[in-house]
Formats: sequence, C-alpha cells, structure tokens
Amino acid sequence: MRAKNLGVLDWAIWSPTAPSLIDELRRPSARCTVVDLGSLDTMEEMELVAAAVLTTLWEERLRRAPVLVVIDEAHNVCSAEPEGGLSRISSAKAVQIAAEGRKYGLYLLASTQRPNKVHENVVSQCDNLVLMRMNSAADLADLGRLFSFVPAGLVAGATAFRMGQALIAGKILPQPAYVQMGRRVSHEGGVDVPATWAEPR
Repeated sequence: MRAKNLGVLDWAIWSPTAPSLIDELRRPSARCTVVDLGSLDTMEEMELVAAAVLTTLWEERLRRAPVLVVIDEAHNVCSAEPEGGLSRISSAKAVQIAAEGRKYGLYLLASTQRPNKVHENVVSQCDNLVLMRMNSAADLADLGRLFSFVPAGLVAGATAFRMGQALIAGKILPQPAYVQMGRRVSHEGGVDVPATWAEPR
C-alpha cells in the first residue's frame, strides 16, 4: 500500500514481461550489460536502479567472477553528498566495491567531469588516473591531494590539454605521463562490432 501511495508502482522500471535486470546480473547471458540510467523518467528511479545494481553485484561477489563496473557520470551514482536514502545506498555500495571489490574480482571504473562531486572514498581508492582537460584549479588541487602518487606539476598541466590529450598515472603505466589518444578504431556507435561479441563464450 505504501508503494502504491507513493506512486512507486507507476514507475516505468517495472515490467511483467521484460527480463529482470537483477536476474541478468546474477546469471549473465551476455558478456556486457549496459544499464542506461539516463533513460529513466525520475531521479528516484535512477537512484533505485543504481542501488539495486550495485547491491546485487556486491551480493554476488563470492562467485569471484571478474566484473568491470563502469559508472559514467559517477557523481550521479556515488555522490559526495548523497541526499536521499536510495542515493546513500548506491554511494555506500560504490565505496564498498571501490575499497574491497578487487579481491572478489569486482573492478570499478568511475568517470566524471565533476570529480569533487564524487564520494571521496571512491576516488581515493582508484589505483589509476586518466585525467583529461580540466579548468578548475580547485578540482585539480583536490585531485592532486587524492592522487598523491602523481607529481603536482603534471596534474596542473591538465588546464592546457587539447582534444585527445590526457595524463595517465598509476599501475597502468610505469611512470605518470602525458599521452595523445589515437583516432577511434570503431565507427561511432560500434556499428562495425558484430553482435555476437556480447554472446557468452
């Protein structure tokens, strides 16, 4: 009755016929699952789905199946200052996965243009940094503090980056370095990637 009164049952995320996202996470039928939170109608739906996905992945951790969790626009999923109960759940699960997930095969890749809006305990657990152009001196100073293994002078250089230039540091390179990205390999939208790629092996 409470769910009905709150209008939760009217959300578009419930479907009596479509396959369950939670079931897909527990018993994957493909190598890649994309959860498009941006297509949902309300922030509450986005927060609920994000919390459900991260909670399910954490519950399944003991299978020790390697999983790369990519969170684009991470400030929306693991906010530095979560406002509602669902937002607090997704932020807490993201922190837990960032801190402890690797020993279970759960790896987190967080992407954002607003690093100061991402929960600090997610950012501080990152072993690698790929930093593209940033103009905010405050954001750069904060990143320099959190990624203390990167020389401050290199971080400061991010204000002058042009398209395709980045600072890469961490375990993926022996030494922090500026890099220039090459041209895209696939056509936009991945139209040249066969659909069979996502099928189980």
